[in-house]
Amino acid sequence: MNTLNCAVGDLAITVKANLPANLGNIVRIIASQGLQEWEGHDEPIHTWDVQIVGEDRYLHYEFDGELVVAKEGPVPDRNLRRLTPPQGYQMDAIFDSEPIQQELFLEDGKIEECTIK
Repeated sequence: MNTLNCAVGDLAITVKANLPANLGNIVRIIASQGLQEWEGHDEPIHTWDVQIVGEDRYLHYEFDGELVVAKEGPVPDRNLRRLTPPQGYQMDAIFDSEPIQQELFLEDGKIEECTIK
């Protein structure tokens, strides 16, 4: 069995997508949707229910030839990479010279909005 890239509660970045508009999205993993059929894959793959981070950001989906945007929706695990450090890691050990990364995390687990210039 393959190890999953993410877990419920993680922040993750979209590193693969069928629609280019979804690349680089930062999302929070909300729940597992288990194994699902996904376009471009012969077998069912593990899929997460995710919520987009950022007020002006959206997930993009194509249904019946129409583009649909949403704040929450499914994303395959293989399209995501975890941004949240695993449980038990000291934040100082994870972040070195990238202060912008530190701005994404608060002690209570909430996301702080920041601008990348």
